[in-house]
Amino acid sequence: MDKDYLKGLIEEILYIWAEPIDIDDLSSIIYDYNKTEIKKALFELIEERNNRESGLIIRDFTGSYQFTTRKCHDKYFEKVIKKTEKKLGTSTLETLSIIAYKQPITRAEIDKIRGVNSQSTIDSLMDKGLIEENGRLDKIGKPIIYITSKYFLQYFNISSLDELPEISFDEEADLNED
Repeated sequence: MDKDYLKGLIEEILYIWAEPIDIDDLSSIIYDYNKTEIKKALFELIEERNNRESGLIIRDFTGSYQFTTRKCHDKYFEKVIKKTEKKLGTSTLETLSIIAYKQPITRAEIDKIRGVNSQSTIDSLMDKGLIEENGRLDKIGKPIIYITSKYFLQYFNISSLDELPEISFDEEADLNED
């Protein structure tokens, strides 16, 4: 089997899968090729689609790959597809922002920043798949540590946390709080 065949197979899987898929899952499906060959073909596909300004591009969501449309083409799809905006409430966005910027973080730390109990908001974010547990802190009570999930990146259409807008913290206010 040649490289073009492998690329076509990868494209078909990305199309059918419809969710981000990682190299391990791809290689378990395409068992006739090794991971290195699959990675190489995938990266060539990404580059080819970007270079020819293909309508469908392959996005990397921290090691998981998915077909997506180009952001600049969204204006054309608004008439075709009526999007129901997945809206997050103010407290949910506030909690999610704290987790995104301060992760890994415990509920107690989130509560301290927000000044209110955040358990129900954290539960809601867990149900939505936007955050996940990342172990427990080695302290009394063994509190759960929270981080954002890969779905968080997909939901906000970013490839990594490095794409989050920079925020400046008032260092003096931070020092006065301690």
